[in-house]
Amino acid sequence: VDSLCRYRRNHGAARIVYIMKSKGLIPRKTSYNAIIHGLCKDGGCMRAYQLLEEGSEFGFFPSEYTYKLLVESLCKELDTGKAKNVLELMLRKEGTDRTRIYNIYLRALCVVDDPTEILNVLVSMLQGDCRPDEYTLNTVIDGLCKMGRVDDAMKVLGDMMTGKFCAPDAVTLTSVMCGLLAQGRAEEALDVLNRVMPENGFKPGVVTYNAVMRGLFKLHKGDEAMCVFDQMAKAGVSADNTTYAIIIDGFCGTGRVDTAKRFWDDVIWPSGRHDAFVYSAFLKGLCRFGNLGDACHFLYELADSGAVPNVVCYNIVIDECSRSGLKREAYQILEEMRKNGQAPDAVTWRILDKLHDSRSLAMEGESNL
Repeated sequence: VDSLCRYRRNHGAARIVYIMKSKGLIPRKTSYNAIIHGLCKDGGCMRAYQLLEEGSEFGFFPSEYTYKLLVESLCKELDTGKAKNVLELMLRKEGTDRTRIYNIYLRALCVVDDPTEILNVLVSMLQGDCRPDEYTLNTVIDGLCKMGRVDDAMKVLGDMMTGKFCAPDAVTLTSVMCGLLAQGRAEEALDVLNRVMPENGFKPGVVTYNAVMRGLFKLHKGDEAMCVFDQMAKAGVSADNTTYAIIIDGFCGTGRVDTAKRFWDDVIWPSGRHDAFVYSAFLKGLCRFGNLGDACHFLYELADSGAVPNVVCYNIVIDECSRSGLKREAYQILEEMRKNGQAPDAVTWRILDKLHDSRSLAMEGESNL
């Protein structure tokens, strides 16, 4: 069984277990864990669930990690009924941390659009004398916000702030702000940032500021996002590479490419806080609006100044050359890429293959004419 699992022959290992049981032999618990673990990773969660049911007859309980994998796999298959059965099995296990087991189930439920079940689990915890902790409530609020049930999330937040549950933290409030912004409720989100957080003794960090700026840019509120950026600087919170990538991507995504260029020249480059993540955001923005010449110039400038664009950056520009049918320019970028120590990857060759195919089709069409 162990050897078959090691070579990912999990269905074969499951058959061995079946044969053992037919001969009156009881498989080891480690064998059940290994097979269920492997089946879940290979997309066989229904067979894994069946094996779990069979093993429970012999008093088998999955390890916490195996439980996590199985519950997550079942929720991805939208079979919350079986996932709940696994939860109830684990809650019967002696010595288990009930809150932790509930937390794993709640996190798995976040991929299912079922806010009612999330709230039911919270009620079940309270009725079963299982006290939700910060992780529980943050998971509930984050899941509700991602499902568009922001008002329900706000009710849970209200209960936290009035002492019914444990007090919220910065993660809780950040999730609420993200949910509000996703629904276009920018003023309410900014109220949480500027009033609720200070009143409750929270100092927003770079992760919170980044989340708010990303949400504002998605709502095409670039000026408000830059006010948050200025507020962050005044609060003494240093921007990171993610901050700069959000701003560049936000400006480029709303067609303000010139503003993105000025921000690069005035803020990002002098700061020295930039990497391939920021470069690729800028290159995507330039290519998105047909500024291929500027993208190539930017790429060459980076290499000349000692910066190190990675293969993703080069692929963005090569892909734009391919879309424009510019074969010679695409291969020039490829040579520049090699010269700067970056080896082409599978994506690079796939782009070039696509370029050749499109050119062949175009030539065939011209010959038919």
